Amino acid sequence: PPGVSRAREHAGRSRAMSSTSASAFVDALTSDALTLASTCVLAASVVGLIGVRCAGGKTTSASVSSWVSSWFARASSAQAPANAFDSAGKVRLTVFYGTQTGTSERYAREVVAHARARYKDAVAARAVDLETINAMDAEDVLKEEIGCCVFLQSTYGDGEPTDTSSDFVYWARDSASDGRLPDLLEGLTFSVFGLGNRSYEQFNAAAKMVHKALIDLGATALMKIHLGDDDQCLEQDFENWIEAFWPAFESKFGLHSDGGLDEELPRYEVIDMPGVDGERAAASQASKYEKEHSNARVAPTATKPYLSSVKSVRELHGKDADRSCVHVEFDITGTNVQYKHGDHLGVYAENGADITKRVAKALKCDLTRAFRLTKPSDAPASLSEPFSTPCTVQVAIARYADVLSAPRKQALAALASVATGKDAQKLAFLASPAGKDEFAKYITKPHRSLLEVMEDYPSAVPDLGLFFGAIAPRLAPRFYSISSSPAHDKNVITATVAVVKEKVATGRVHEGVASTFLQRAAEGQKIPVFVRTSTFRLPANPEAPVIMIGPGTGYAPFRGFLQERQVLKASGATLGPAMLFFGCRTQKNDFIYREEMEQALADGVITSLDVAFSRDGPKKVYVQDKIIAKGADVYPILKGTVGKNEGQIYVCGDAKNMAKDVNKALLSVLMREGDYAAHEAEEIIRRLTSDFRYHKDVW
Repeated sequence: PPGVSRAREHAGRSRAMSSTSASAFVDALTSDALTLASTCVLAASVVGLIGVRCAGGKTTSASVSSWVSSWFARASSAQAPANAFDSAGKVRLTVFYGTQTGTSERYAREVVAHARARYKDAVAARAVDLETINAMDAEDVLKEEIGCCVFLQSTYGDGEPTDTSSDFVYWARDSASDGRLPDLLEGLTFSVFGLGNRSYEQFNAAAKMVHKALIDLGATALMKIHLGDDDQCLEQDFENWIEAFWPAFESKFGLHSDGGLDEELPRYEVIDMPGVDGERAAASQASKYEKEHSNARVAPTATKPYLSSVKSVRELHGKDADRSCVHVEFDITGTNVQYKHGDHLGVYAENGADITKRVAKALKCDLTRAFRLTKPSDAPASLSEPFSTPCTVQVAIARYADVLSAPRKQALAALASVATGKDAQKLAFLASPAGKDEFAKYITKPHRSLLEVMEDYPSAVPDLGLFFGAIAPRLAPRFYSISSSPAHDKNVITATVAVVKEKVATGRVHEGVASTFLQRAAEGQKIPVFVRTSTFRLPANPEAPVIMIGPGTGYAPFRGFLQERQVLKASGATLGPAMLFFGCRTQKNDFIYREEMEQALADGVITSLDVAFSRDGPKKVYVQDKIIAKGADVYPILKGTVGKNEGQIYVCGDAKNMAKDVNKALLSVLMREGDYAAHEAEEIIRRLTSDFRYHKDVW
């Protein structure tokens, strides 16, 4: 019993304090001797057990090694907390993930796979999507968790949790802020790894929120929070966290691993379907896919998008512009695609024909080859379910393979496994911990793509099962702020797309997968889309003043705002003041939607329009400069003297520079117009944010 144990411990300490140094020396010798003897007996016992196990039938050295490691893990786990084990005597490890694009889900599967490889039967590991946990069930779910919980939490937008994890994250925050439940999760041990981007002002805010809330609710942090930065190298940050996690996990729960139990590379089984039968099977699957994703009566989701027809694509920049920006309209007539102004449109794009051909060439595959993928029954946990097959190599690469992003180390290890000579050695080194600096120099800094790596190492030719299982990640949807309002036209949903085309350090001209795909889309072409809801909305009261700040394609949601206000005005509603700040390079080539903005001003839909041109004059002028220049009009809305504290500020666009500069401009307005000190101005901005009057849709 705990009381007896503590009494014995106290008595032992008393005896030790009263002992002479000589007796202490003897005690130490005796202790060492006993330890040595115990170790010998333990070793002999294990040898005997191995002999008995081997005598029972065919046993390989690998299986013996695995069994011994598992045995020692179970033996040493006597040090672990008594409530850390499930009914089968295993330490439980649950990996919760909140994902927006699939990255944290992939990491979760890898953690589970690593745990199973390292500890075998000593640990019961599983991955759980936070989407399955709502606010009503969260407390019960976490109280049932024994052992250790890992939270892989992504942050997107202005510090927001992912759509799939928002219920859980806000439950944790609200429960902790209540202050009356300090012991709610006192039996929970956890670790948090955040997936974020440092260019955002609220860097990894959702992960920080989860970590703080769990501590405030009485849970015990296994280690300090680790924050991944996608602006640098998220892959390396994840590796750094997991390398620190395993020793802490083992120490806490008395586990042992020799570190040599590497997970096998995830790969699918490939069934070739040659000839006419294969062509028919692929065509049949394509027809089935179109039918499943053309059900107009079902609201589309990320897992089951709707194939919407492209109504039109038109260029928004002038003919002399050196860049491209396109307006894309999708026809949603008679469908269940529902949205509101300010929501986001998710688009599943495809690799272009030229990219698809280059990948097929690197794989030494015929584009017309038909095949089917299946998941092996003994597949590692990191292997996801295969995409829909049978299909051709051309369809598989175009629709599912992300080959223009930088490869992960697992991909390099997989390529090394099939390469020869120096190619194999170099790839294996890049994938190893020792190759960290070389990986940064060759992959991270120059933004080298997976396709470029495959072309640099031509002897590395994986089969399709390994390529889609361990090398090429699944193409994720791209999101765009919707630039229309259903109140204006319920049959159309639009996106305003800046076409990405830039030269990177390797000399490659990088073309954005989604933006290039949409730029080249033909009228009538069907593209998988779905809607992601947002809180970026006009105030419920149309008389509340609004300030809209959106340079370039950051104007997209405000186009929907203006359409919404136009309909409200036509219905007889009284509109409050609306200031619009827009910015672009030149008036001639980049002033997108100019006619619409100027018409909205003339119609009284907005009360002011200020446009900043950064390349038209001797001095560069940006939206933040225009805000400061109009400070006398901006200040009363910030302070609430106009609009009775209902005024709203909206910022959309670049997070790395513009959004931060706009924030500084607003602070400057408060200090200059209101004579506030810097810390007072910052507090006003903080209150505007906490009161949901300062909104950001940034990327």
